[in-house]
Amino acid sequence: MKRRIVAEQLASRLFTTEEAVDSTLALMGDLIAAMPRARLEAGLGAGVGQQAVDRVLEAASGMAHARRSLIAVHEALAQAKEQVGLRRVTLVGGGDKPGDPPAPTGHLHELRSA
Repeated sequence: MKRRIVAEQLASRLFTTEEAVDSTLALMGDLIAAMPRARLEAGLGAGVGQQAVDRVLEAASGMAHARRSLIAVHEALAQAKEQVGLRRVTLVGGGDKPGDPPAPTGHLHELRSA
């Protein structure tokens, strides 16, 4: 039971981190869209602020890489859960895969045999 509780805590942290990365990417998208609008509204030349645009696009690319890495964490944890005897338990991230029901409590479900 202790392993399941630890797995639940770990799953919760993973999903919280994923939500934070997605929120950050969304905010960056807003910033990326606002920067050229601000330049246009201010009537400034095309080169004004280009370095800032480049940096935020660079940061967004880094966040996209972080997001891909977090997705890969799911597979690594799936392998680890089998190593610690939780083979019949699956991580559920709020129905993020088609056909997966949302978890009624927490992020772990025990799989039932068909």
